[in-house]
Amino acid sequence: MKRVFYVDLIRSYAILMVVVSHVFAPVCAAMMDYPRSVWWVFNLLDSWIRPCVPLFVMISGKLLLGSSREDSYLRFVWRRYSGILLPFFTWSLIYAYYECRMRGSDFSLPHAILQFLQGPTEYHLWFMYMILGLYLVAPFLRRWVQAALPGEIQALLVLWFGFLTLQFLFPGYISFAPGITLLNYGGYFVLGYFLDQTHYFEGKTGRLILLSLAIILFNAGGTFLLTLWNSGILDEKFYGGVAPLIVLYASASFLILKNINEEAPLLKTPGLRGTVLYISQDSFNLYLIHAFFIWLFIKGHLGFVLSEDTGPSPLIGVPLTTTAVLACSLGLSFILGKIPGVSRLFVTNKS
Repeated sequence: MKRVFYVDLIRSYAILMVVVSHVFAPVCAAMMDYPRSVWWVFNLLDSWIRPCVPLFVMISGKLLLGSSREDSYLRFVWRRYSGILLPFFTWSLIYAYYECRMRGSDFSLPHAILQFLQGPTEYHLWFMYMILGLYLVAPFLRRWVQAALPGEIQALLVLWFGFLTLQFLFPGYISFAPGITLLNYGGYFVLGYFLDQTHYFEGKTGRLILLSLAIILFNAGGTFLLTLWNSGILDEKFYGGVAPLIVLYASASFLILKNINEEAPLLKTPGLRGTVLYISQDSFNLYLIHAFFIWLFIKGHLGFVLSEDTGPSPLIGVPLTTTAVLACSLGLSFILGKIPGVSRLFVTNKS
């Protein structure tokens, strides 16, 4: 399949936002422990990065729902699962082991496997269950969207957006069972396909940027007030991945990056273009591995401590830690991928 530059650009952008968000998260979660100006910097950054997971799902929808390749259902699922499931399982066990070590309890392999089957063994791995679930329904969605009229897809997206709005306004009315998570993010799957097909927003990048900035500022202000009213305990109501404004912001971000002129001189620079492609191809591995290095650095298991509090301010600590986590994660992924017999256990197929 021919590579689509804007897909690589979105995927690279999204994974970088995921990593930096997990590094600075402790700052946002501790409003009362930092100068208010510093907290606000990272609150704004927290508002900025919120489309990262929706963007991952949207580009998957663009690629899978828009594909013309004919595969049987089992072959379609096997092609997606065969390169991801085993490394996902391996890293889940690693995180389960590390959690036991942190608690000072004994590690049990059968218990860890059961934990893997029941749900994520570490905070960031919920995404893997969600995306693997979407792969199971993607063949059915593809047949529908490719046969549907544009108005029918728009109607479905309006219904989905209405469902998310109801869920946002009345959070106790709808449960958060796995099926609801699949429904919530499944809309992004279809949205990515729809936005890829439409040309209506070409030439409207300026308006999309203004919309994004307005949502960033509004969500950051709302989060500040909710957190203040919650005695400094972070309230992320406005930052939820399926909050209505995040849907609009994610859509705008998708279109902004889609509309970028890939023939611009800067983007034709081999170094930059190669970096975007490399990070895009390694995004699943970065996702699986990065939390491991955040742990190692924070706990000082490599002989030194590196965290958001390194240096005189998180304004120093966060960039340093993010750079180190990215470099080590990419480096470990590269090394593991070169070891025969080991690579399939630890590293996903690069695509």
